[in-house]
Amino acid sequence: MEKKITPALKQYLELKEKYKDAILMFRMGDFYEMFFEDAEVVARELEIALTSRPFGKGMEKVPMCGVPCHSAQPYIARLVKKGYRVAICEQLEPAKPGKVVERDVVRVITPGTFFEDETEDRTIMAIFPSRKSFGTAWSTLSTGELYFSKFGEEELRSIIAKTRPKEVVVPDGFSEYSMIKEVSPESIIQERSKESFSQRVHLAEAEKAEIHAVSGLISFIEETQKAFLPKLSKFKKYTGKDFLFLDHQTLRNLEILEPINKNLNGACLLNVLDRTKTGMGKRTLKKWLLNPLKNKKKIEERLDAVQELINDRELSQSLDKILSKIYDIERLTTKITSGLANPKDLHALKTSIKPLHHLKELLLKASSNLLKELGNSLDTLSDIGEKLERTIEDNPPATFKEGGVIKRGVCEELDQLKDIKENAEKYLKELEERERKRTGIQSLKVGYNSVFGYYIEVSKPNLKFVPEDYIRKQTLVNAERFITKELKEFEEKLLTAQERIEALELEIFRKIRNEISENSQRLFQTSEKIGIIDALNSLSKVAKERDYVRPAITEDFSIFIKEGKHPVLEKILQEDFIPNDTYIDENHFIILLTGPNMGGKSVFLRQTALIVLMAHIGSFVPAKEAKISIVDKIFSRVGSADDISRGLSTFMMEMVETSNILRNATSKSLIILDEIGRGTSTKDGLSIARAVIEYIATKIKAKTLFATHYHELTELEGTLKGLKNYHVSVEEVDGKVVFTHKVLPGASEKSYGIHVAELAGLPEEVIERAKEILSEIEKTKVVSGLPLFEKEEEEEDISEVVKILESVEISETTPLEALMLLARLKKALKKVRS
Repeated sequence: MEKKITPALKQYLELKEKYKDAILMFRMGDFYEMFFEDAEVVARELEIALTSRPFGKGMEKVPMCGVPCHSAQPYIARLVKKGYRVAICEQLEPAKPGKVVERDVVRVITPGTFFEDETEDRTIMAIFPSRKSFGTAWSTLSTGELYFSKFGEEELRSIIAKTRPKEVVVPDGFSEYSMIKEVSPESIIQERSKESFSQRVHLAEAEKAEIHAVSGLISFIEETQKAFLPKLSKFKKYTGKDFLFLDHQTLRNLEILEPINKNLNGACLLNVLDRTKTGMGKRTLKKWLLNPLKNKKKIEERLDAVQELINDRELSQSLDKILSKIYDIERLTTKITSGLANPKDLHALKTSIKPLHHLKELLLKASSNLLKELGNSLDTLSDIGEKLERTIEDNPPATFKEGGVIKRGVCEELDQLKDIKENAEKYLKELEERERKRTGIQSLKVGYNSVFGYYIEVSKPNLKFVPEDYIRKQTLVNAERFITKELKEFEEKLLTAQERIEALELEIFRKIRNEISENSQRLFQTSEKIGIIDALNSLSKVAKERDYVRPAITEDFSIFIKEGKHPVLEKILQEDFIPNDTYIDENHFIILLTGPNMGGKSVFLRQTALIVLMAHIGSFVPAKEAKISIVDKIFSRVGSADDISRGLSTFMMEMVETSNILRNATSKSLIILDEIGRGTSTKDGLSIARAVIEYIATKIKAKTLFATHYHELTELEGTLKGLKNYHVSVEEVDGKVVFTHKVLPGASEKSYGIHVAELAGLPEEVIERAKEILSEIEKTKVVSGLPLFEKEEEEEDISEVVKILESVEISETTPLEALMLLARLKKALKKVRS
């Protein structure tokens, strides 16, 4: 038997061939249908019914599933969040009997281009390699931003960690997949032909590799968004020199945007500082945390603004009330420029513009330069607001089928059609009364049926009174239904009125939307100002509530923090947080911190780094007093983790991270290092830890907090310039350890490891045996029958290891040289042991 598929399925298969890597949502009437493997995937992922039916003569049943077009958005969102691409195929013309409806894909929604997602801002990035650097462009379509720059490998890792792109577009043959996945495992990488990166934009300040990256990104966005392409705000060159550098490990270790432990919901710096009222404010605050300022004047301007908002409670509260009435103008602008905005979106924009005039007035009365400047430059969008107020109904529906989108007075024809519709009931009542009087039939009634339309119904006993001009329309059991010429004309006018109202309102709405779209740059600029105002007010509210202090910003070397606290832990811990002081100057720029686990060493390191970072974004800080010098970079190496995907052990990861710090830190940097060398043997670890400290002290001279269990390193105080010992104090009460969490000058006497093991619940027998072994070691200096080195002998022999490390210029070391260095170290350490 000859098989012949239906024209619709043939059309589907032709389009699916063009979009093999996407789920094709094929419009059929009021549903998007999916077939074959797409249907099976969607039914499984969305947990909807999978059916089947034949599509053509002699054809087997085809698997299929579908979702209603009017409510497809949540289904699309779920698919995209699971990493799928979705191609939307629409009917391009009304259906006509005997003719195949023209259809085509109007948009491909991908993880990086799904700008309607209300839950998060999705970034898409393009990377174009160029020798030892990478031209990079990235955009968040929902907010209209596009940035570009050229980075070295470590800078690229940092920007990927900051933006966490959902999708990364790269040219064919790109070889750095592992680098992207290491920093952002959830990123989907799209390989594209090199032709798609060909120059198609002119950027006066951009280098060649940057232009290729921007071109590749724009090409991908245009190809996928097609007719729904959103307008982007002005392309901006990202210059890292304006901001304090944070590498991807530091972002993670300091828990700036999210906690390392995902179970600690919200335990991060962003959530502590975020009291914003708008999406624009939250995004601004996030940007500030990822890109802290290095310019003292700009930092002071923010601090002045926060100070004023703290002091002027009435101003802060007034801003709060205004901001709470403003919707996310950035996202609304993107929906408007892409053609996806519905009547409710324009109403939301209208509502958001109303309070902007009052916002401007408040800011102009402020005393701080930044708030005044924001007031002077704030575009209140009054012309757009007036147009929307004049044209868009209050509380309009989301679609045009119901009508009620455009106000009266905008279009005369529309007003007339609305009169017909609104007065229909009154007219029909009047017609019914006239016909009753004319015919004398008091039971006569005028009604409507969706199949037969309008009618005049007369019961059978009264049929003899029916006038000659009545035209029979329908016969019922107990009555007859008629139509008159007058009623027929009214019916035609009324039924076409609704259709014409819908068409007219849609036409007028699109015109208004296009006019607003032409002002997208103004909308984006106003959004940016609102975001800054909201972020500043958020910082002021947190500072006031948590009793933060204004830091003094300097350009000298020193950092002084009196009674500093960890901003996140202080908020989430139930008991009172124990504050600590930090003092670093040119004479004492390395703090060597010893003490037991659980004593608070890591907290002290992190809180110092976080306080320094907060000061650089213009925030008040959790301390009684703070003087913070400008730093150029913050590095952190804390905790332990391996990277199985790269074949790196915990210790190797520790060394890779430490190497990155030693290669890139400067004398203006802040470094926090926690337990360097703990991932290997005691002798190896001690050797590396000491070599790292000496390198920082003699070569880099950066402000450094170094926590360690190697008590032997405390001997360096007095012999290594710039190093000062501190310890976390511990009290012993009746043989039990009490952690005071206080950081004090001087070295710790011991590690209290057995006490911590006891707290962890190790069996009593194990604890007692450990105490016996420790006592034996302390008396005989013997482990496993081998004598331990006396310190003098050990330091003399270990000096060979130190000499090897000092002989290497770390900033110039290649991976091969690093392996050779490790081999030499092993040999030297073997000699030490023997």
